[in-house]
Amino acid sequence: MKKRFLAVVLAVVVMLCSAVPALAAAPDLEKADYEGRGYVEVDFRTRVQYKNAEVQVMDAAGKPLAVRITEKDDDDMTFHVKGLKPGKAYTFTISGIRKGRSGSYGTVTGTFKTPKNELSVRKAVYDRRDKELNLEFYGRVQYKNPKVVIKDAAGKTYPCQIEELDRDEMELAVTSLPKGKYTIKISGIRLQGDQAYTSIVKTFWVR
Repeated sequence: MKKRFLAVVLAVVVMLCSAVPALAAAPDLEKADYEGRGYVEVDFRTRVQYKNAEVQVMDAAGKPLAVRITEKDDDDMTFHVKGLKPGKAYTFTISGIRKGRSGSYGTVTGTFKTPKNELSVRKAVYDRRDKELNLEFYGRVQYKNPKVVIKDAAGKTYPCQIEELDRDEMELAVTSLPKGKYTIKISGIRLQGDQAYTSIVKTFWVR
């Protein structure tokens, strides 16, 4: 009798355990970058899957902002946020996401910060092999007789030539740049829709 009772109890325990869904570890965030014009790109360290994914963005006071997912892939996601203010930090939460291809769907939280001015360089990357400097801007820009000056920390000027202009980036051919810190000044540029053309300055490193 006791053996039959124990067998029944064990069977019930096995059934209960099998009914509990496997838990999945939360995805690991690699980075979250504000890309300008209200767009934020989130990169994950591993592959992820979505199910009815949603994003919530809140300011420092806890006020939620309107969000729309514009693109999602198995290792990144891009969403658009309305009402962002310059030079502020925001918290986002993505729900309906899991790491890998098994387990339950959960949430992941991160932060991003907007620049003080969208008329600024978001990223400057120098390709030593091709001797090219690629600049990405936060906002969409327009040009009028643009000029570029590049100087190192000692004030030495390095010749450069504009090879390509786009509404959100610029490509330059630059004489070989040794490792170190540089300053680039771009004149004849404005945010799309602004009236006046102006100059912007950005510091960057060649590693």
